[in-house]
Amino acid sequence: MSNISPIRVTGLSGSFDMEGVIEASMIKDKEAVDKAKQAQQIVKWKQEIYRDVIQDSKNLYDKYLSVTSENSILNNKAYSSLSIKSSDESIISASGSAGADKINYQFAVSQMAEPAKVTIKLNTTSPIVTQFPPNASGASSLTIGDVNIPITEQDTTSTIVSKINSLCSDTDIKASYSEMTGELIISRKQTGLDSKIDLKVTGNDALANQISIENGVASTDDGSGSKEFVLVGKNLEAKVTDSKGRDTYISKSENVFTIDNVDYTVNGKGNAKLTSVTDTEKAVKNMKDFVEDYNKLMDKVYSLVTTKKSPDYPPLTEKQKEDMTTEEIEKWEKKAKEGILRNDSELRSFVEDIQKSFFGSSSNINLLKSMGISEHADYNKKGQISFNEEKFSKALVENSDKVYKDLAGFSSNFEDKGMFEKLKSIVYEYAGSSGSKLAEKSGIAKTASASENIYSKDIADKEKNINRLVEKMNAKEAKLYSKYSALESLLNKYNSQMNYFSQNK
Repeated sequence: MSNISPIRVTGLSGSFDMEGVIEASMIKDKEAVDKAKQAQQIVKWKQEIYRDVIQDSKNLYDKYLSVTSENSILNNKAYSSLSIKSSDESIISASGSAGADKINYQFAVSQMAEPAKVTIKLNTTSPIVTQFPPNASGASSLTIGDVNIPITEQDTTSTIVSKINSLCSDTDIKASYSEMTGELIISRKQTGLDSKIDLKVTGNDALANQISIENGVASTDDGSGSKEFVLVGKNLEAKVTDSKGRDTYISKSENVFTIDNVDYTVNGKGNAKLTSVTDTEKAVKNMKDFVEDYNKLMDKVYSLVTTKKSPDYPPLTEKQKEDMTTEEIEKWEKKAKEGILRNDSELRSFVEDIQKSFFGSSSNINLLKSMGISEHADYNKKGQISFNEEKFSKALVENSDKVYKDLAGFSSNFEDKGMFEKLKSIVYEYAGSSGSKLAEKSGIAKTASASENIYSKDIADKEKNINRLVEKMNAKEAKLYSKYSALESLLNKYNSQMNYFSQNK
């Protein structure tokens, strides 16, 4: 922006106040510049508030409307009416989900699920390269599946590990080295009987025998002198005894699994008992926390579109700020921001779309009410929820699976979605991406939309207008100084002539 600082050539003839005359002549021009700056400041504030609403919406989305979030209200675990206790969590632990019935099980874990794995004891006193079979070029190598790992005299245990992990990056093969045991460990991430590692040793029978002995696996000859190994993972094996003494044997490829809406996590071998009791405290607290955060967002947005703007608090000019303290400026600007988004169409639609999705029909209203969720009685709290903890807890105990499906059930058809799945869709539509409705108007910082949005373009246009007005004002001021300086020179000339005539009467 151009500075308002033209070069001034001034003098006082004594006949008139040039500074005062010019300053009076520039009042309207300076007011025009100030008004243009104030108009731009209001748009900047609108963009700032919009982005704040987008961030608050994204925070709500990430915390409660993401299935993987710990506080998710879309995950079936959020609707569990059970608390499951383990007699030994180092052996096994469990948690219930919506629809889970009470359990009373004795687990005897004889085998945990393990990945396919091979260990090779290295002799740290000998060069690494001599401990592996040579390849066609005479250097050493290790073949894992179809991947050949070349080993040179410069290699150490750490570089071998890096090579294996790099060359096998397209697989789930992982290598590590234990300084404690001196073992090179090659394993897969996948556990269970379907987890396999193919290993080939060529030209080094001693290494082949070592692998066979250390890993308890026999090798086969491929017909050309190479020894091949197939290492296989293990399934979880456990005996489960119910409260009536009946035994069930389970075999799972992973140590984390779900049966009858109960999520089990096996942590070790041994015996442990799992028992459950009715407990909705965690689910109720999580829902209560969501309602509080959700209501804060709705209150914030609805207040933005209903608060009236006070004409007594326009944005401050730079000159006005010079006579105020920082605290006074902050208080003034807080008042000046109030009401600038009154009746904003996008923000109003945001609240109304959410309210309609929850309470747009009598069937929805009755369904939610049966679960302790109802529309706030205060009309000024539009879109907000009243939450009855006792009703919600009772609904979970009676039929947690139904509560989950009604509130969080997913469908590709919007009308068939659960209430909170609808909320998720609406929040994403308005604030979930750089192409969302609110972002199109204000943009999102650090994204492609930061400058490509309605408000940013308006701010840029207003900046051009301010520069134009400043340039016009500076030109006018310079012209006035030139004009009045010439007049002052003329007056000085006339004064000199008058003095001369007076002295020669």
